[in-house]
Amino acid sequence: MTDTNKAGNNTLLAAQPIYDRDSQVAAFELLYRNDLDQSAMEIGDAQATSELLVNLCTGITDQVEHYRKPAFINVSADFLLSRAFLPIDPSKVVIELVERIAPTREIIDAVAAWHAKGFRFALDDFEFGDDWRPLLEFASVIKVDVMVTPIEQALEYRERLRLEHLQWLAERVEDQATHDAYFDAGFQLYQGYFLARPNKIYGKKLNPAALQLTRVIGELYSAEPDMTKVVEMINGDPGLAMSLLKVVNSPLYRAKEPISSVQGVVTRLGLENLRRWLTLIAAVQASSPEVARLVLVRAQFCMELCQFKQFKEVDKDQAFLAGLLSGSGILLSVEPENFLAEIDIEPAVKNAVLQREGVMGSLLGNVLKIERSVAMKSNMDKIPPILLSLYQGVSQKIQILLSDAG
Repeated sequence: MTDTNKAGNNTLLAAQPIYDRDSQVAAFELLYRNDLDQSAMEIGDAQATSELLVNLCTGITDQVEHYRKPAFINVSADFLLSRAFLPIDPSKVVIELVERIAPTREIIDAVAAWHAKGFRFALDDFEFGDDWRPLLEFASVIKVDVMVTPIEQALEYRERLRLEHLQWLAERVEDQATHDAYFDAGFQLYQGYFLARPNKIYGKKLNPAALQLTRVIGELYSAEPDMTKVVEMINGDPGLAMSLLKVVNSPLYRAKEPISSVQGVVTRLGLENLRRWLTLIAAVQASSPEVARLVLVRAQFCMELCQFKQFKEVDKDQAFLAGLLSGSGILLSVEPENFLAEIDIEPAVKNAVLQREGVMGSLLGNVLKIERSVAMKSNMDKIPPILLSLYQGVSQKIQILLSDAG
């Protein structure tokens, strides 16, 4: 039986608060949990690390409290050594190194590389052996398991490692007396069932295609798209890369010489066309062809109607994005307000989609009315002929593009 909340969402992870000396939440430790209530120990560190990071960065949830404080996360040795891209602001995360990770030379070098990027580390179940000492310069927190380490021994360790940059955290605090003892000893942070148990975070897990669409939107429609990231994103999705290569070598764009690299695709298409094609292909992969067609016609019609009306207050690309995001409910099976909370877009676009505010909101509202009239074949006589012709032209164009992208 899967573990779901009353809204039918699935378990993304669990979060256990970490408190400071003023009994205020200073951070959260994020723990792997799945719908079967399994822990990282049961499924293995490598899989747990991957799933937790995906759910943390891509899960759609209204339980946002855990994002407002730094997050302590466990990672596997393989993940550290891979030096993979971690799509989290370094200031918002503390990477835990548990005793199962042997401090080899390779691990130490990998930690140094992560630290150079701004990431902080906590030493969990620290054994205080000489082989761990090289990691101390990269550590911000030492976690002491009070269930297995007597307080006298913990204080001896702390005296031996009197380093100003280190904070000491007492974990597995089970009663008031233990908390008070470590408080009097000067520990700065506290965690345990006495203070708070882990709280499950529920939400919507995006499938890989929907996740890809989210990444496309987030990067390509940001204020300053990072084209290096865009190339990496495409290279990481062979199906997407092949589709783009097919498009750029089609009669629409065919150059004198065939293009065989993703960098060549990006250069040949340019930002505006790349936005359209990546969104188009990702939308098709994320949903059924008919749903993708409906949403893409809406987005394209928003853009072309914006150009037709010559609105000075609305950028045509923003109009396209508003139309696209208004369809997130049917495209991704995610409520638009929850989806929009997870991506960084202009407030004007967000308000147009959710509240129909401003000129862009009015434009989107008119597009939706025309869309419904055409779909239901009702009140079409009330649509100005020139707008009906424009809508039908957009519909035909998207159908052709979908055939090319398939």
